[in-house]
Amino acid sequence: MRDGPKVLRAIQSKLGVKIGILVVIQIAFVICSFSILSYYESQVTHLGNSINIAGKNRYLTSNLLLRTSEYFSQGGDSSIDLSNLRSATNQLEFNILALKQGGMISDIDLRPLPSKFSQDWNTIFQDWISLKTILTNSVIQPNGNINTTTTAAIPSPSVQALKTTIETSASSLVNSSNVLVTELGEYARLSSQNSMILQGIFAILNIAVAVVVLYLVLRILRPIFDLTSATSEVSRGNLDVSVNSRGNDELSILSDSFNSMTKSLKSYIKKQNELTKQLEDANEQLKYRDKLKDEFINVAAHELRTPIQPILGLTEYLHFSKIGSSDGISSGSNSPMTIRQEELVLDIILRNSKRLMQLTEDILDVTKIESGSFHLKIEKFDLNKMIIELMDEYRQTSNGNSDNVSLYYVGNKSDPIIIEGDRNRLCQVINNLLSNAFKFTTKGNIRVIVDRYVSSNKIIVKVKDTGIGIHPDMLPKLFTKFATKSDTGGTGLGLFISKSIIEKHGGRIWAENDNYSGDTGATFAFSLPIVINQK
Repeated sequence: MRDGPKVLRAIQSKLGVKIGILVVIQIAFVICSFSILSYYESQVTHLGNSINIAGKNRYLTSNLLLRTSEYFSQGGDSSIDLSNLRSATNQLEFNILALKQGGMISDIDLRPLPSKFSQDWNTIFQDWISLKTILTNSVIQPNGNINTTTTAAIPSPSVQALKTTIETSASSLVNSSNVLVTELGEYARLSSQNSMILQGIFAILNIAVAVVVLYLVLRILRPIFDLTSATSEVSRGNLDVSVNSRGNDELSILSDSFNSMTKSLKSYIKKQNELTKQLEDANEQLKYRDKLKDEFINVAAHELRTPIQPILGLTEYLHFSKIGSSDGISSGSNSPMTIRQEELVLDIILRNSKRLMQLTEDILDVTKIESGSFHLKIEKFDLNKMIIELMDEYRQTSNGNSDNVSLYYVGNKSDPIIIEGDRNRLCQVINNLLSNAFKFTTKGNIRVIVDRYVSSNKIIVKVKDTGIGIHPDMLPKLFTKFATKSDTGGTGLGLFISKSIIEKHGGRIWAENDNYSGDTGATFAFSLPIVINQK
């Protein structure tokens, strides 16, 4: 504990040095950016000065022409006009040379013309030399005297031709100056655009550097923030926290100490949570199994009671009817039954007995499926023939007799479809699907569609009805155990068993709902592999 203040002071010192270095880097980058931008701005300014001087050539050339015209208008004998002409000539020559060499001109710091424009300046200079030569040879003598040949002694047509020559040469000088001004202006425009782009780039870079500096500062301070946050979590009772340590400095040592302090407690809490989760899962499983048990008992009791009640009642009625008949009693409730009545009673008893037996077999099948003792008796047989025979038998029973519902076969009846499977179990599947279809179809038709796919070596059998369809709530759990609605009856075991039988044969079973409550019905289908060699 005595070393605690020293450790804190060392941490503060190192953090201060790191943050100071980052701040200096940021300031240096800003100064560097400002210097570069200032340099480019000055270059643009100097280009503007060069443009002004190049443009001045045009003004000075016009002034020279004006002085020349005045000189000729006076007949060439005016010393004042000659002096003005010589002054205009010197000004133009000085301006052209200053454009190339630079210097202070009219309080303007003119930089030398960039080398890329040397060719344009040479053109200007050559045009100037041509103009100056004409003026020197024809108007101004090298000693500065008047050329008497250009005075009144020269015929008027010759003077006019000389003036035209001077104007043509001056026009060439003006044109070459215009070219230089245009190119300097374009160069200045591009330089200005580049300067603006550079400003944008440096602005983005400054922002990026600031963000990076801020990120690095936050990264330097992050261990302190993490340690503070972790300490707050521990104070609230949350021990599942840790602090990332980087390097070997005092702050990392402090973070490691904190982590080692919470490690054992965190491991203990984790084990406790795992045990608690296991207990909760086991409790949920027990509740789920208890719920399934209760549902099974309720469903089984209801389904068992349904066929048993008519069996007992009708058997008792038949029994007392026989006793009454043998005792000669012919009145009251125990009057003898006719043969037709006896047949109807026996049909009801037989049908409910079969229903009771089917329920018992379904329960036994589910027990076998869940215990893993559900086995098939594999043999080769014609599935197509079996389906046709089953449909014929179904039409002859009470299950298939309905004035409003017709049963159709869709497929090639003469095409044998040989499969390897359990004939009785597959017959059970088709019977379940047909019973289900008749149960929910009050009018229309039920079609058994048999499609053979040679390319994939499989057969698909569909039972399509025109009933009310499958309730949306039932569709996801249709083939699970006890999947049934309370208002429709049944144990919900038939489709579960059918699914197990089909999957045992290497096939797949599914259901499609065309439009629930739209009287368009539903389709139950399953696929099975077929024997490649049908012989």
